[in-house]
Order: sequence, then structure tokens, then C-alpha cells
Amino acid sequence: MANVNFANLNATSEQEGNPGGIRTLLVAEKRFIDGVWPKKADTVTGEITTLPTMVATAKFAVYECPDGTMEVSSEKQGDPGFQSYKHNIEFMFAGFSKTMQAELSKTLNAGSVYIVEMNDGQYVVVGSSDNPLFTKQSFKGGKKGGDKRGFTLKGEQDGFMWDILPLQPALVATLPIQPAA
Repeated sequence: MANVNFANLNATSEQEGNPGGIRTLLVAEKRFIDGVWPKKADTVTGEITTLPTMVATAKFAVYECPDGTMEVSSEKQGDPGFQSYKHNIEFMFAGFSKTMQAELSKTLNAGSVYIVEMNDGQYVVVGSSDNPLFTKQSFKGGKKGGDKRGFTLKGEQDGFMWDILPLQPALVATLPIQPAA
């Protein structure tokens, strides 16, 4: 792929909303995605243009998290000539229950791929099946009644050939998502 010189770009968001935050968090363990997804060939003009092929009847799960507790980020890192991208995710579960503990036990030494819906309606992919994010979790019980009680999960992975990219909008309606319980 040939690259061309820089293009003019107005990246000021002038007279447009630019809300931060995440609306929806989808997660699939890497072993339930058949093959490598996404791969460099799946990225065209700054977006991912294919959906994953899921193993058997596997689908993405929806994690409902408290408002303001989910974040994705990325960074380009490395010395000149050795640069790549790093993907990061952080989210919280409010509370403490055997159901949460059972779900969290599935993340032990298991990498995942995430799709998040940002507050502007764009869906972006974080991680890949061949370079998944492994989360670390922490729990806090709070010191008194008004304190937060719950789990914080953080995951990161580096060595990506692309930054966090949006999923082609036409594909969003056909995402393989588990129905609500």
C-alpha cells in the first residue's frame, strides 16, 4: 500500500458535538473467534470492514456497567522505525455477587476482543483475536456507605499495526450479540 503526503484536515470539532464516554461494551473471548480478526486486510480507509466469524454459536456478550466507568484509549509508541499501537480498556462492575464472580473467573488467563459503542454512536474495535486484551481486576469494598463497591477491570495490549478503529456502520446491525437474559 503506497502512502501519500499529508492531507488537509479540520480536526477542531467546531460547531459539532464531541462527547466522550461509552454507551455499550461488547466482549468475546478470543478462542470463540474463528481465525484472526480483525487483521490488517480488514482495515480499509480507517475503518474495519468485516465482522468476525464466530466459532459454532458463539456471540459477543454485553456488559452493562455504571455510567462513566468505561473507557478505551490507545497510543502510538516506540522509537522511530519501531512504532506500533497499544490498545487499552477499563471498565467497572458495581456490586459484589456470585454471578459477577462466575463471570470474572472466565477472564483468568483468557484474552478478549472488545467492541464499544462510543457516545456519538460509533462502534470501535479494541484488540484482536491474535493479540487479545488480558484484563487485570481489582475489588474495593468501600470504607463507608457512600463509597463505591465493585470491581475495576483494566486491559492493555501492544504491538498492533493499526490504532483503535471504527467498525463500518453498515455492519453494526449484523453484529453477533447474545440476546438479553
